[in-house]
Amino acid sequence: MQLTSEQQRIVLSSAARLAVQAGAGAAKTTTLCAYAQARPRSRVLYVAFNKAIQLEAAARMPANVSARTTHSLAWRKARELFGDRAGERVGSTYPSTVSRAFGCTPLAATAALQAIQKWCGSLEVELGSEHLPVDVASRLPDPAGLVALARAVWKRMVDANEHEIRLTHDGYLKLYQMDRPVLRGFDLIAVDEAQDLNPCTFDIMCRQTVPVVMVGDAAQAIYSFRGSTNALTLFEADERLPLTRSFRFGRGIAQLANALLGHFRHGFDQPLVGAGAPQRTRFTVDTGKAFAVIARTNAVVFEEAVAFLDLNRRFHFVGGTEGYKLEKTLDAYRLWVGERGLMRDPYLRSFGSFDELVGLAEASEEPELRQLVRVVCDYGHQIPRLIEDIRARHTDVPKHAWADFDGIYFCTAHKAKGLEFEQVWLADDFMRFFENGCELRPDQVDQEEVNILYVALTRARAAIRLNESFDDWLRHRRLLPG
Repeated sequence: MQLTSEQQRIVLSSAARLAVQAGAGAAKTTTLCAYAQARPRSRVLYVAFNKAIQLEAAARMPANVSARTTHSLAWRKARELFGDRAGERVGSTYPSTVSRAFGCTPLAATAALQAIQKWCGSLEVELGSEHLPVDVASRLPDPAGLVALARAVWKRMVDANEHEIRLTHDGYLKLYQMDRPVLRGFDLIAVDEAQDLNPCTFDIMCRQTVPVVMVGDAAQAIYSFRGSTNALTLFEADERLPLTRSFRFGRGIAQLANALLGHFRHGFDQPLVGAGAPQRTRFTVDTGKAFAVIARTNAVVFEEAVAFLDLNRRFHFVGGTEGYKLEKTLDAYRLWVGERGLMRDPYLRSFGSFDELVGLAEASEEPELRQLVRVVCDYGHQIPRLIEDIRARHTDVPKHAWADFDGIYFCTAHKAKGLEFEQVWLADDFMRFFENGCELRPDQVDQEEVNILYVALTRARAAIRLNESFDDWLRHRRLLPG
């Protein structure tokens, strides 16, 4: 493709520390390809956020580029620890395994593993009370004991003679970061999805002495719950350049995104240009064709799937049904009916009654917990049958076959990140724009909730059904495209 003037500026930049703010669908991978092609004698390391992005980039990048994930760079630390046994010593360790090995409750085991995960993404050398999950720790009597448990679990994770407690992938990445590694054999490093880096991976990239290019979208920073920090804004760049021309969608979606970010994001000064769809954006969804339902929470993904059962269409849950916590919904139902012996989720099992869960949900600002309680109250005894019907309707569809799928996709905004669909149906559990009849000010809205809605709406190529609150706000502000 012919490069835009924005892309040409990036390709020609000589900055040793370059930050590229790339809007949704703005061809950032294509731009990085051109950047590497313009430097054929440079050995370029392209660092991806996950394996899927890395594989996609590897197929497109020129020969002078090595596409890697941060975990593949750090794998040598696992080999250093465990030698030929690294493959069997690294992986998931479950709360049930920790509970059995240490004689603790499943909830305490869950808290310990979550604390280790949070610490692994941080810059701290020692695991401490600041890494404990607040929601779980608040339900246990001895936080200090939890820290001791987490440290004991970690000690066994890194023990070469251990057989039961496996080291997590983030664990050897943390050990690698603490070694202050130098990435040798490269003349230049390009980091994709920079807004999703946690402090650990950001530290690895920033301490390198070769030129570094960080590319991402600050408005798509939606993983703070995993410890991610918006590295794109923290990066001490010599030059910052934009990519504002989106090749995914047309003017209509771009206007929506600009209205949202322009009002709620401080310092937003790079509006998107919709250049991807020749036809006018439709603000209705043709439910007779394939479309994607995107929700904020797993609980509302369940509700939307229930609502569309009557269409008698095939369903595809992006990433598989296991990722949407249907079992957790079932456990909340079991708590409601008093079938505690059948419950599997250790967090929900820690509640003495459903009323206690309701009380916490009402006092909490956590959307997932509130929606979970509401689903149980709304659907009651229908829940087991509905979950069975939803699972039966799900069809596994590999991504390369999506063009031939004629059913309904379901996903949360987090799972939709990096994807695009011809038609998108936004569920009604995204951020509120009004409260008690009054419009909320930007300082009354969680910035990450703004980002989550932005990610969801910019998955659409040609048609979108807006969630009610966003639609009301656009009409109130007279910003809805004509």
